[in-house]
Amino acid sequence: MTAQCPKMNEERLKVIDNIRAALERGDSFAKVELHDPVITDEDRQRIIYPFDNMRKSPVKRAKAHIARKIAESETKKRNKNTVIVGLENALSVSGGAIITCNHFNIMDNTVVRLLAQKCGRAKKFDIVVQETNIFMEGFFGFLMKNCNTLPVSASAQYMAKNLKPALQQLLSRGDFVLIYPEQEMWFNYKKPRALREGAYHYAHEMGVPVIPCFVEMREGEGYDDDGFLSVSHTLHVMPPIYPDASLSPREARADMQRRDAEAKRACYESVYGISLDDTFIPERDIAGYHK
Repeated sequence: MTAQCPKMNEERLKVIDNIRAALERGDSFAKVELHDPVITDEDRQRIIYPFDNMRKSPVKRAKAHIARKIAESETKKRNKNTVIVGLENALSVSGGAIITCNHFNIMDNTVVRLLAQKCGRAKKFDIVVQETNIFMEGFFGFLMKNCNTLPVSASAQYMAKNLKPALQQLLSRGDFVLIYPEQEMWFNYKKPRALREGAYHYAHEMGVPVIPCFVEMREGEGYDDDGFLSVSHTLHVMPPIYPDASLSPREARADMQRRDAEAKRACYESVYGISLDDTFIPERDIAGYHK
């Protein structure tokens, strides 16, 4: 940390350029991060298809325990000043639920983990991640492989025969499962983005509510290690969205997706005091950005 205004990390600035380019071509699901692992069908066959989502082996259970302890330590360290608004909305859900949230940082799941802890679900919190994350190396790679994560894949066979049964089992035992419907991480992007339908498909099929969340980001006085202004977080938890039994399955899924998007949009406009629009202004839309 320094009192002087530092230069922002060049790679982060390239990511912001990628965000701008994705918005200009209307692709809010685009990968914008640099150096994401590139995997092949052979990699999927070897690693993803047999992935032990339920941690059945003793080795996997041991690694999951270690990873959860690390994640809990990181959650405590990174969220000393995090505020949760609407905790009662999550506490009102007695069984399993799917949590949806905006995705802006590789460790933003610690904000939602804090919510799970306050709801008594510290040991019943799972995260759905992109399959490329399973191929990460080092510290983050260990967490992505072991911290109660479940990869999603382009393989329909894996999704039907591995992921779906695992989600069913976890939700039926009362877990909170975090899914990022925005799909990709966009560094410190403040706005809510378009939502993929997967979370609502599973919520409807498995008869559980969606708990809509939105993380508000505010700049502080200091700077982070990348030269951006430090950022504090407020997690807004909106009322749970339950499947509408009077609608057809397709209509019910679309209804949940629409209501979640509306909740996130209303939250954004309320906390920032501005209307959600399609323009991109880094100083406004990227938390911590400065000139």
